[in-house]
Amino acid sequence: MQPASSRSVAGDFTAGRLTLRRAIYQVRQSAGQFYIAESDLTGKLWEHRVEYTLGSRRMQHYLTTLPGGRIVVLPPTWDMARSAWIHDQDAGNAEEAAGNPFQVWNKSCYSCHASQAQKNFDLQELRYRTSWRDLGVNCERCHGPGAEHIAKAAAAVPGAAARGALRAAIVNPARLDPARSSMVCAQCHSFRDVYADGFQPGANYYDFFLPVMEFRLPASADSAWWPDGRPRNLSNEALALWQSQCFLKGGATCVTCHSLPHDPNIQHNPQLRAGDNTLCARCHAAIGANVASHSHHSVRSPGSSCINCHMPAAASGLRASMRDHSLSVPVPENTLRHGIPNACNLCHQDRGAAWALARLNSWAAGKSRAKLARRADAFTQARRSEAGAIPALLEILADPSGGPWIRAEAVGYLGTFPNDPVAYTAVLRAFADPDPLVRAVAAGAVRPSAAQREALAPQLVSLLRDPARTVQMSAAIALVAMGVQPFPGEDGDRFAHAKQLYRERAELNADDAQQQLAAGRFFLLSGDTDRAISALRAGSKLDPALPVQVLLAQAFTRQGDLAAARQALLSLPRDDPQYAAAQRLLAEIALRERDREPASGGASARPGEDAEARFLNGQAQYRSEYYGAALLEFEQALQVVPDAPWAAEARIDRAVCLEKLGRAREAEAAMQALAGQPEARSNLDLQLAFVELLDETGRAAEAAARLDGVIAASPQAAMAYFWRAKVLWHLHRTSEAAAAAEEAIRLQPQLPDAHNLLVRIYQMLGRTKEAVQQAEWLRDYHRRLESH
Repeated sequence: MQPASSRSVAGDFTAGRLTLRRAIYQVRQSAGQFYIAESDLTGKLWEHRVEYTLGSRRMQHYLTTLPGGRIVVLPPTWDMARSAWIHDQDAGNAEEAAGNPFQVWNKSCYSCHASQAQKNFDLQELRYRTSWRDLGVNCERCHGPGAEHIAKAAAAVPGAAARGALRAAIVNPARLDPARSSMVCAQCHSFRDVYADGFQPGANYYDFFLPVMEFRLPASADSAWWPDGRPRNLSNEALALWQSQCFLKGGATCVTCHSLPHDPNIQHNPQLRAGDNTLCARCHAAIGANVASHSHHSVRSPGSSCINCHMPAAASGLRASMRDHSLSVPVPENTLRHGIPNACNLCHQDRGAAWALARLNSWAAGKSRAKLARRADAFTQARRSEAGAIPALLEILADPSGGPWIRAEAVGYLGTFPNDPVAYTAVLRAFADPDPLVRAVAAGAVRPSAAQREALAPQLVSLLRDPARTVQMSAAIALVAMGVQPFPGEDGDRFAHAKQLYRERAELNADDAQQQLAAGRFFLLSGDTDRAISALRAGSKLDPALPVQVLLAQAFTRQGDLAAARQALLSLPRDDPQYAAAQRLLAEIALRERDREPASGGASARPGEDAEARFLNGQAQYRSEYYGAALLEFEQALQVVPDAPWAAEARIDRAVCLEKLGRAREAEAAMQALAGQPEARSNLDLQLAFVELLDETGRAAEAAARLDGVIAASPQAAMAYFWRAKVLWHLHRTSEAAAAAEEAIRLQPQLPDAHNLLVRIYQMLGRTKEAVQQAEWLRDYHRRLESH
């Protein structure tokens, strides 16, 4: 990135009027200044002075500063290779474009395209005051702080001791171990989420970043990853290298091959040319000495180029193809089954993948190919929620030769099968994995049942002691989601510290509405209502369409501000996805307001008013599935007034909370104590919680018998049929389970748990087409949720 000048600007600003994506733009230059006019932002023509250029090899983007300090990429972009104007969204950078014609550089680009940059977003004013030391990549970006090095150099007396001191005062990536060396480049050359600012060379990447995992992404025709886990888009070279055997076995780093890292134009480095095998032969000497017998091509043909076969141009972006840095082998099987390019057919374009497969089979058995084919099959099956993927995923997770990203992807997919005991146990075992990425993904992927939560909590607490900060944060997020409240001792301090790390991340992403929504949920679950309200209001300020109303109302209700809670909910129309939850919460607010009576003489209007307020607050949290907080409210309310009119309902809800929190023995005792009460016998939540408890404690036959009575009493209850399906499935009565799940969906079409169960049932019955239809419904459902 550079200031715009006659030296840095490459585009033809004499072109005048441009039509790009049916929109009209105008470009011009005058007195050494460059201007672009657009009408996308306001509907009226607005001319901007180009302040910065971004890119000088494939594409050149033009940036200007808008009111509020937003530095944006203007849509007209200069295609350097074709000497033509194109729209920014046609530049082939799916990761950054995301459907927005104006990328905000301060939000998503600054961390790589400027050095020692600080976003400095003021949420109150909605203003950026972004600062940086240098545009582009400066020395300290790769070598760390240089002041001490410079001072020692200025004062040094010639000799070996001085040279040693100088070396110790600066980071040289070539002298770091392979992991830390490649992390210097990975700070930008990886598709990652930023968890903390301030990465410096030599630091642990996993204290600051986590890669964006494919299993978390919605389905896309322009995915960042191929189905076998290799990167598909540009600027992801580090995550590809970390999959390679050159890195995993040979300790190769970025600077092993890029020995002229200060020149960004790699075409200036002759040893990186396709026809030069010298770099590879330094490690693979035997192959280099007789390359034709290895390649089955003549020595001087492109087929004997190491990088043509093992680094094909299979990644893309900026309207160009880039070399695949996973240094893999051609796998025509994956081309046939999954559409993944292979090196053979990228060269022999007049031949098909079947031809390439036959030729490779005639040369060698292809063990490496078979492993990559199994990986692509497993990930594809897992994305379709097919339980048949589990054995292959377990194999991938257990194989260190796949590298951290591939193994983390496997554990992430295993987490999507929480009801499979083998998959669930594998996720738990991954908590102790030697690689921090696997541990962090495992902590975020674990999905415990109610009966498993009590046993899981100590294992998650152990991850709060992890040396990697992203693992600590992932563990804290999982604990908060389970309803774990602050606790004493050293681990309690670690829990508080990990939550503080999450708060700092939320502050770093103060300009991201979705991040603020997630932070609001986190703070609400952790009992920090002030921060929850602040984050949710911030998200709404950034994006007025953000669905924050119900969460805000829950936070206000916990604080006792019922008027603010009501106001937050009343604006929701009937067609809003939050409407049903809002109406339930409004009813609870109305009940609390009705039962409030003004105090006289500063005293409570009647004994037990505080207890009733706790009960009502517990109900609000119970309906929001915050079972840990709800349980605390119910127990404290019952302790004060055990015979109140609402006490029976509080005991019922308390029993359900115990079951949902996995405290099975206490839950069963509470349920048995309620068995003779009419309110308990007619409470569907309690009856289904008892069914869940029986099923999860190995008494599926007893659960099935109880369900008969539940369904007889509530024949229109979709969740009762869902539980009948689940219990029958566990009893291996698969056809009956399918019928029950289908009835649940008939009664309540928007019931994702039933659709998810049907995927597995249909697979077991061999009804593949119907299983795929259910999996597609689930993907669409989750996409609709994300859009809100």
